[in-house]
Amino acid sequence: MATRIPQDSEDELEWRPIGTRMTDNRRVLVVDDYPDAADALQLLLFANGFECRAMHGAEDVCELASEWQPFAVVLDIAMPGVDGLELARRLRASESTSHMLLIACTGYASQRDREQARAAGFDAHCAKPLTPQRLLELLKRATSDNA
Repeated sequence: MATRIPQDSEDELEWRPIGTRMTDNRRVLVVDDYPDAADALQLLLFANGFECRAMHGAEDVCELASEWQPFAVVLDIAMPGVDGLELARRLRASESTSHMLLIACTGYASQRDREQARAAGFDAHCAKPLTPQRLLELLKRATSDNA
């Protein structure tokens, strides 16, 4: 549910209120076809107390998410083959993954791009180049331990 109209200059938006005590699970799945970006974000999340797995493509994302049960999935939008929008739709459509917090982390940040992300089922949108602190704050708000 949007509470305001986002501005094109904003680099992080939330469409679903992300409150405290959403989960005790600190698992985050990062999916980005650019390995350096995915691996760097994985290291950042590990350093901040999250258990994290990074994937460098869309293959097997839904299966891993269903089995591993992360509380959040951070998805790049622009990936070859199955893109992040389609992955979000697939994750929302499955009973075992529909509850997960979906965060778009993408260079696609126009108003139209954000509307497409929201329509695909994303809960939040972070524009690249990523401000890591904003993403960390969003993830920490969703966990029971907001340290």
